[in-house]
Amino acid sequence: SMNASKLFKLALGSALLVSVSAMAATFAEADVNGDGKLSLDETKKAGLTDMANNFKALDLDKDGFLSKAELKANR
Repeated sequence: SMNASKLFKLALGSALLVSVSAMAATFAEADVNGDGKLSLDETKKAGLTDMANNFKALDLDKDGFLSKAELKANR
């Protein structure tokens, strides 16, 4: 039988895959004005609480927006 840590790793792996694909859909949905980046307001309106709470840390170039590249870098 599988041990607990193996099961945990499998679960973690599938959870990460889900969050990556969910992030892609969510990014497009959250990017209301379609400019390819998210403002703090857009993350809040989309209900992306973790992203909104960590906005300043995620915004690597400090331009006040989160790009897809920044979100990938922070994953």
